[in-house]
Amino acid sequence: MTKTENKEVLLKNKKSFIIKFISSLFIRAFLLIIPIYYSYSIDALTRGNYNAAYHMIIMFFVFTVLYRISEVINQITYYKLYSNLYKTYLELGLKKTCNNSVYSLSRFSLSEYGNIMSEDFETLSDYYATMVIRIVEILEAIYIVIYFFTINSILGYLTLFVCLVVLFFLIFYNGIIAKTNNSRKLRHDKRISLFQELLLSMKEIKGFNIFNVVKERTMTNVSDYLKWNDKLNIDKYNLKQISLGLIDVFGCLSLILGISLIIEGEVTIGVLTIIYNYYTKLNSLFNSIILLFESNINVRVARLRIHKLFQYATNNYGEIKDNNVKGKIEFKNVLYGNRHDPILNNVSFSIEPNTFNVITGLTGSGKTGIFDLLLRYNREHEGEVLIDDIKVSNYDAKQLGSLVSFVRKNPTFFNISIRDNLSIFDANFENIVAICKEFKIHDYIMALSDGYDTVLETDASNINSDVKFVLAIIRVLLKRTKIMLFDETFDYLSNDISSIILEVIKSMKNDNTILIITKNKKIIEDIAVDKVIMLNKNKILASGLHKDLMTNDVEYKKIFKKL
Repeated sequence: MTKTENKEVLLKNKKSFIIKFISSLFIRAFLLIIPIYYSYSIDALTRGNYNAAYHMIIMFFVFTVLYRISEVINQITYYKLYSNLYKTYLELGLKKTCNNSVYSLSRFSLSEYGNIMSEDFETLSDYYATMVIRIVEILEAIYIVIYFFTINSILGYLTLFVCLVVLFFLIFYNGIIAKTNNSRKLRHDKRISLFQELLLSMKEIKGFNIFNVVKERTMTNVSDYLKWNDKLNIDKYNLKQISLGLIDVFGCLSLILGISLIIEGEVTIGVLTIIYNYYTKLNSLFNSIILLFESNINVRVARLRIHKLFQYATNNYGEIKDNNVKGKIEFKNVLYGNRHDPILNNVSFSIEPNTFNVITGLTGSGKTGIFDLLLRYNREHEGEVLIDDIKVSNYDAKQLGSLVSFVRKNPTFFNISIRDNLSIFDANFENIVAICKEFKIHDYIMALSDGYDTVLETDASNINSDVKFVLAIIRVLLKRTKIMLFDETFDYLSNDISSIILEVIKSMKNDNTILIITKNKKIIEDIAVDKVIMLNKNKILASGLHKDLMTNDVEYKKIFKKL
């Protein structure tokens, strides 16, 4: 995250910051005033002025009540500021996630990404929400030093000296703790990944009877994490005790100085209570500053991980919004993937609008790469990918999403009900039921314990495999995009259901451009197919009508028989 982006987040919450700052000022002001009235009451008692002592105690009580009320208000403003900051950071993080390529996102483990979106954004939110009160506390410390100078110059210099020494010590030691914390965080992410791996691999662990091997590996990594975690906690504890211990020592020296000033008649006994009270506050203030430094250490690590997410997120997409897209697709000399072992190597072809097309080839020939580029999951190294003679990268993100939709070979769903999963694409439940009936899955859904309110697992493993793929297809049909992509979807369906859905999709080709990746020979041979594009070894081997290619292209015929 750049400084500019972070500044924008903070400015969006400017009003909350101002309210928090004002409420913090009131709290710290009351905390400074309360000891003064207490000292006045002590001085009044020593002079035998009991009425004045009563009066001062009443004022002491009033300001104490006001302080407590302000504390409640201040805490409420903190929670609101924290919540607003987290929502703003999270919104930016979600945007950056969508602006990353699939390749870039593959660099993250599930635990690392989860930590960024939850822990790291929470760390930043807490840091800036808390910083307001910390700034006010620093101002309070400055006031205390100035106030001590008004009592006695030696007392002022003594307090200033200890504040500067402790501050220097905190800054110096902070760098050491930051390095330790960074090492701990890396091991923390690895530890979480191991726990996830343990759960996901339980079938293999049981099947191969390798529990002891896995346990040893896990415990070794956990021990390494605990070693760094212990070191971090010990370092932080030592920092706190040394810093606050210095303030305690100088507080005692200041009290000794205060007693000598009382003996010389320069100050009253009440002033001694202020010195004691204010040094107690300095101790509390520097404890807060220590916490701020600790937060800063965590923020450094959080920013490093957030930077990894933001680093490759691009906003370099265009702003073209064309409501009259016809659906023509063209690839011009496209190189995609690793330059030395590309997924697509100098691939060129065109697909006319409102046609039914098949992309085929042996496993590993690069077929899915075509869909990756059309959906802008990743970007080509060379060449151009165009829709209606406009580069895909020039379309507005929302526009592209309304132009192209896609059924993956391994579809995933949101962990919500079947009804809610489909309602994202069409809010009219009657339309959802109608298409489910048309595709012969309505009765199956109704036979489930909760019907359409059945909550899907992310991989839909809790429902029939055919139904899972049909639901994925229905999402595309409900969205009604101009270009529809199906990645080997029909290769996984039973013949009966596949035939029903294919007939519906073929009937849509007068209004939609349809691309199907498949090795199913019956689909390739279908007379409704306007063009077959065959890839081999990441290049275009042939394209045209199936019957013409079988007659005129020996290589096409040879590969087709191997499908």
